[in-house]
Amino acid sequence: MPVEIEVRGTIVPDGDKWIYDYFEQPCTTAADIRNKIRSANGDVLEVSVNSPGGDIFVASEIYTALKNYNNVKIKVTGLAASAASVIAMAGYCEMSPTAQMMVHNVWTCQSGDYRDMDSASESLKKANRSIANAYCVKSGMAMDAALKMMDDTTWMTAQDAKALGLVDKVLFDVDDEEGFYQNQLFNSVLKENAKAMYAAIPRLSPGVIAKMKESREKAPDKNENPENKLKALVDQNIESAKAYLNYLKLKGNVKND
Repeated sequence: MPVEIEVRGTIVPDGDKWIYDYFEQPCTTAADIRNKIRSANGDVLEVSVNSPGGDIFVASEIYTALKNYNNVKIKVTGLAASAASVIAMAGYCEMSPTAQMMVHNVWTCQSGDYRDMDSASESLKKANRSIANAYCVKSGMAMDAALKMMDDTTWMTAQDAKALGLVDKVLFDVDDEEGFYQNQLFNSVLKENAKAMYAAIPRLSPGVIAKMKESREKAPDKNENPENKLKALVDQNIESAKAYLNYLKLKGNVKND
């Protein structure tokens, strides 16, 4: 029996999943994928991708896990953007004719002086080359071509992605050579709509995630047994009552039994 894996929402580190769950926002972690792979027992993995991307190192971990499995079938059903496009490179890939793929340069946040900025720039260039390897391995394109595609923030229809070798087939046997989906005006409108929708996708900012983690650290231990807390409160009140009773006895207001 095929094992279904869904890559949905933002791709995030394992430790951030609870924050997305709290806000009822979809997300995918490497742990989600690892657990599915462990349960597959050699059966084919059917991976469905509809994600705006996220953490490139998590995406790299997922890509590597899927490539190591060697029995993977991927379908891009909606959006495979940014880091999610890397995951789509991990095996035989089909793409819906209504779906979109987007590749771009790696992003980061940095503060500091010019030396910090220079260092960040060099790190980003190296990260770009690492990510570009996924596109090169899948399609056979040269590294320079992959990097240029990323520099240009390239949006692709299913036919565009197939022409570049990034996907193996367009779903539903849509004619890849000519016809409705090859209309340049249609493709242009489709890509512009995709850009607008991508910009409108809700994302949890690093500031929100940091505040949620800080709040959790300051919160009472979630593993603390409520019964133990109640018992401690009762014991404390009993001791206070005994002390007050002894005080009254000393004043003579209460007679000893």
